Amino acid sequence: MIFFGHLGPTVAVVRIGEKILSKKKHEELNIDYRFVLVGAVLPDIIDKPIGMFFLRGIFHNSRLFAHSLIFAVILTAIGLYRNHKYNKNGILMLGIGSFIHQILDSMWEFPRIMLWPFLGIKFPTRPEGSWVSSDITRLISDPMYYGPELIGFIIIMYFFIKLVRNNGVKDFLKTGRIKTKYKE
Repeated sequence: MIFFGHLGPTVAVVRIGEKILSKKKHEELNIDYRFVLVGAVLPDIIDKPIGMFFLRGIFHNSRLFAHSLIFAVILTAIGLYRNHKYNKNGILMLGIGSFIHQILDSMWEFPRIMLWPFLGIKFPTRPEGSWVSSDITRLISDPMYYGPELIGFIIIMYFFIKLVRNNGVKDFLKTGRIKTKYKE
């Protein structure tokens, strides 16, 4: 997956979780979806530049530290602490987004990366080749590749249209919240 295949499903999962937990607790959770969106792509934001540009000769892989389980666990633990102590859930949303990213990337197929450093500190070599042209080709021809991107795009557009219709874009940009109804 490239972009929308991470963003859309992550926002949908968090939104469903928010609705379920809000009903159980009988209160709004006030999730900042700006952090959810960043968390959904955070492993790629960190690892791709390191593994493909800055240290390509060392790692030969664009899935590194931020694609490991320990990365998401540490972010989530820090986020849980901050949520409990200060009632701020931004870092928690980064951790949850990173967990979901790993599921969407099928990281269980790469246990030496997912369980780094517990199975060794060296990352496996994963020839990347020309990933940009490869991804463009797959986006056009491979339904297993463009399908999740299309679904993710539809999910993001659903929430975007909902924000526009409810005059909530400014509020979203300011607070990161997706409210169902906005006061005029």
